[in-house]
Amino acid sequence: MTLGSAQVAHPPVITEEVWEAFKAVGKGTLLAAVFELNEEETELVLKTTVENNDGAWTELEKAFDPQQPAWAAISFPYKTTSGGIRSKFMYLSWAPDSLKRATFKETIRVKSIGIMQLGELSQAFAASGAKRIQANDLSDLEIDSVLSVAAKFERDEIDKSSIQRLQG
Repeated sequence: MTLGSAQVAHPPVITEEVWEAFKAVGKGTLLAAVFELNEEETELVLKTTVENNDGAWTELEKAFDPQQPAWAAISFPYKTTSGGIRSKFMYLSWAPDSLKRATFKETIRVKSIGIMQLGELSQAFAASGAKRIQANDLSDLEIDSVLSVAAKFERDEIDKSSIQRLQG
C-alpha cells in the first residue's frame, strides 16, 4: 500500500475491526494488533494481529513496513525476578526514518501522519493508561527497547528470560 497525496483534514474513521482488535489486546487475548490507513487515508484499518506465543515479537516486528506509517496496540508481558507477573498496555506509533516519497514535502506529510494523534483511538489509549512509544527505526522495535519503556518505573529487576519466548 502506498499512501496517496490526499490531505487528511479530519481524523480517519476507525473501523469496527480496529476497535475489536484494540479490545482483544487490552484483555490480553492478543499480544498485539497493528493498524494502518487505507489507500484513501480516510479509515484506520486492521493490518494484522499477533498471538501471544513463541516467536510473536519477531512476527510483530515484521508487520512494520519501512515505507508506511502504522500504529499498534501491544500487551507486553514480562516477569520480575521477585516473581511478579506484569502486562503493560502500550500504544506504538511507527513513522520510519527510512520513509521516502517522490518529493520532500510528500515525505514530510506522510511522516506527519505516522506521528499524528488518531482522534478517538488516541483518546481510548489515553483513557486506558497505555504507555506511548514513538518508533522511527527498527532499533525502536527491538524487544529490549520496548521492555525499557514498559518497565521504566518498575521497582523490581526484570527477569529477561520471561521475554525470551516472544523472540522465538
